[in-house]
Amino acid sequence: MAQITISCSIPVDDEVVTEFVHKHAGRSRVSAANMLRMGEKGCFYTGPLYTDEHAKVSRLLRRILAFFESKDIPLTILKIGAQDSWHAVDPEQRDPWKISPQALLALLDARPDGHA
Repeated sequence: MAQITISCSIPVDDEVVTEFVHKHAGRSRVSAANMLRMGEKGCFYTGPLYTDEHAKVSRLLRRILAFFESKDIPLTILKIGAQDSWHAVDPEQRDPWKISPQALLALLDARPDGHA
């Protein structure tokens, strides 16, 4: 199953954003603040798509995308396939794995077998 990570494309130091990540991504406040200040290298969400809890994950990811869009904070979203490993992702060359928020929404709308 595909997996994704989400980080801010730019460093963020904002208490409202930190509280949102704490509440919705399950990070401690300190961890959330640290991840947000790291920008693109501070992945505050990592998880698989198309699990038994797809509906719950889909709602969470949509909430994350909408929140950051409302704050005008760009996100870096990386996606790897079921056979891939995060160890293969070069932190300095992330472009081959980057997807847009719209592409993530399309993935959320698709079924695991690739059909809408």
